[in-house]
Amino acid sequence: MRLSCFLRRTTASVALAAALSGPALADQKGTLVVVLDTLGGQTMDPILEGRAPHAHYQAPVFDALVGYNYQQGGIGPGVAERWVLGDDGQSWTFHLQKGLKWHNGDALTAHDVKFSLERTMSEDSLASRARSLRRNVNSIEVIDDLTVKVNTNGVQVHFPATLSRAVFQEGQLMPKQYIESVGVEEFRKNPVGSGPWKFAQSVPGDYVEYDAVEHNHWRGKPNFEKLRIHLVPEESTRVAMVRTGEAAIAAISPESIEEAKAAGLKVVSVPATMQAIYQFWGAWRENQKDNPIADVRVREALSLAIDRKAIIEHVMYGEARWPMPFATFQYSSDMDIARWQGWSKEALRYDPKRAKELLAEAGYPNGFELKFANTALPGTPYMTQIGVTVADFWTKIGVDVKLRNYEWGAFRLLYRGEQKQLSGGVSMFRTAGRPMAAARYSVFASRKEGHNLFGSTAECPDSCKAFDALYKTVVAERDDATRQANTDKMIETVADSWIAVPILEGKGYWAINPEKVGKFDPIPGRHEFGDVFERMPRPDQKPW
Repeated sequence: MRLSCFLRRTTASVALAAALSGPALADQKGTLVVVLDTLGGQTMDPILEGRAPHAHYQAPVFDALVGYNYQQGGIGPGVAERWVLGDDGQSWTFHLQKGLKWHNGDALTAHDVKFSLERTMSEDSLASRARSLRRNVNSIEVIDDLTVKVNTNGVQVHFPATLSRAVFQEGQLMPKQYIESVGVEEFRKNPVGSGPWKFAQSVPGDYVEYDAVEHNHWRGKPNFEKLRIHLVPEESTRVAMVRTGEAAIAAISPESIEEAKAAGLKVVSVPATMQAIYQFWGAWRENQKDNPIADVRVREALSLAIDRKAIIEHVMYGEARWPMPFATFQYSSDMDIARWQGWSKEALRYDPKRAKELLAEAGYPNGFELKFANTALPGTPYMTQIGVTVADFWTKIGVDVKLRNYEWGAFRLLYRGEQKQLSGGVSMFRTAGRPMAAARYSVFASRKEGHNLFGSTAECPDSCKAFDALYKTVVAERDDATRQANTDKMIETVADSWIAVPILEGKGYWAINPEKVGKFDPIPGRHEFGDVFERMPRPDQKPW
């Protein structure tokens, strides 16, 4: 993103949003039924959900301070129509849209923004980025009802993007007066938001139901009268429900695409929503210095042993793309896209001959034993099959892979703390489609974040210190050209380490009953439809 041109883009996006939500839309009719494989914590309190499903079932109710660029992916205007970096680079001032209201009729003001951010960064918050929000925010000031100023700890050029669901969830807004009046427990039972859908009811482990707002919401006026999101873990059941018309939309995996098409359903593939990757744990630790994975040649050899084209064609049924470097996509900002496209084609090639040569150079001509934790994050069950295929390619160059499958909930516990069970091994993981590489690099590589792929606060070798210093230059640089150069250097540092390695770029996959919902466009890079439901037409309005 270029700071100098952002305001021009936001103005155009606001105009587009207004046009899409204008009075020409037909009356609201019917119920839009969506079936998903997960509803996460199924809590309607934004501070209690730290996983991606919030963008399915919380997003209909709650607006975010910063929004989307609906056409290109990445960020755009939200409740804040524009935001300005302070002269000293250590504050951001957000200017809110006029006339916004909560579902109970109260006005949405800067006081709600301050309250929401402070609640999200409180010690009670389970939001995934609450800790980094506490670290990055010094104070929050209400200038007037439509203006709020966030004073940051140092220069934070990417700060506004972290308050958009295009990146994280921490920018979701909550009503100050309502929560303080009825109490937190009542808010969790009967949440009030400002989004295009009003909460109706929730049955834990079953569904969440919403009523459409009747006014022309800035995100889009819903064309359906009601929205219901069901939890249906079994994929074949989800596909059957869409086929019979019991549901309009179902989340599916690549292996169900042909079945869906054969049944006369439409398939929507959302581009660039994730990367399937593998990553090495604790390779930097002193107690792992004799482990083969501590040698960068071994780590590069394992990448060269993988035939990504075969995985895309046979495991993903052709519904995936060749990846960019770790956590980067075609719409990523502050990086040289052409350079890294060229790098990916060469560096991520299939070259088992060179892989074996590198293993021999590292002292392992006959291979070695490698523990491999195979898991799938929610919404991407095909990751485990990718992991099995990757392990098979490694076996072909002589590596004795000790593969163990983990349910996601159990695996999450393993990478907290000292990561003893993972240290010295490799695991499957994924990165979500996000417009800025820096945010994902911090989570994976910074000593202060959860994955600690280069080091930790207790043990930070030279490579760890070098990455942290480089990361600081990326997030604090206000000059566009210098920031891009620093970002490219950060990407290069991680790419050359072969610590976190992309396998493929995945999509979001959905089966659609064309008799139940009309043609719509997804948001590039965003698998979840929480910010798209209000833009979905009925079949009579826009047939496929």
